[in-house]
Amino acid sequence: MYLRSLSFNTVIAIIRAWYDKKVLSKPMLIDHIEQLTDLLPSHAEITIWLQPQRSGYYALDGTWLKYRGRDIVLLIILDVSTLDIVAWSVASEESEERYQKLVDSVKAEINPVIKGFFCDGDPGLLKVLRQTFPESPIQLCVFHKYSRVGQVIPFIRPKTEVNKEIKTKTEKILFATSKAEALAALKELERYAREHQSYDKLQKVIGVLKRNFDLLLTHFDNPEMSPYNNVLEGFNYIIKRRTRLMKGFKKPINIGRWLKLILLDWRFHPLVESEFKERRGKSPLQLAGCQMKSYQNWIKYVRENYSK
Repeated sequence: MYLRSLSFNTVIAIIRAWYDKKVLSKPMLIDHIEQLTDLLPSHAEITIWLQPQRSGYYALDGTWLKYRGRDIVLLIILDVSTLDIVAWSVASEESEERYQKLVDSVKAEINPVIKGFFCDGDPGLLKVLRQTFPESPIQLCVFHKYSRVGQVIPFIRPKTEVNKEIKTKTEKILFATSKAEALAALKELERYAREHQSYDKLQKVIGVLKRNFDLLLTHFDNPEMSPYNNVLEGFNYIIKRRTRLMKGFKKPINIGRWLKLILLDWRFHPLVESEFKERRGKSPLQLAGCQMKSYQNWIKYVRENYSK
């Protein structure tokens, strides 16, 4: 019930309404879930058991969460075709070392089939991907770059004519329909900057756009790759929505516990409202080709069918 709602209080309210009396306190509920989570197989054990097939296209990103008022980051590798989580870890920062460790943990699993990577341009992550998989194409998320430029120039409600013009020219670069069109639009923005040298932010915008600019164009040479990383961004939103209601993690051991439960739930939970018909009613594990019997309660399914 907790995994299908948004909070402990919701579960408690439903159960108390059903029995029409006060039963199951919040501490009891939390203790029960934590004990159950400890008994569940780990992420890697589920993968070894069910043997999901990998598409070769992977998105990597870090999602920032709270622990006792401090920031921690959930590092994720997601299969963008099946939406299955390949691997995850928690770190105090996004760094080359932590991304390298995460990639190394599944290198043998994904190495036979690597077609491309999607990311937001973190320097440490890019270095890891380039060194570990030098032949694999990398696509930076175009919308992420657009949002980054929007932090320099207000794009939501641009008030000046210069800001409106910069927004228009930036969109022509990032949402171009060909590589030649994107390069031509970038040159046009640079020409516009020379004519407006008194506007300091223009040079900063150009600097943001030109940083790893070639990786924004990868999809033109690899038509099967999307210029966006919307799949992982949507997944990150779901994680943040649930962990935000938990008001941060209070104990170090609970970070791994609760993320384990939430992420396993994602792997088994049917995607009932997907805009893609081929995904509707199937879980990420099923989309990854795992042969499983029909189930309504994945925790019960794992308890009855999993064995080391």
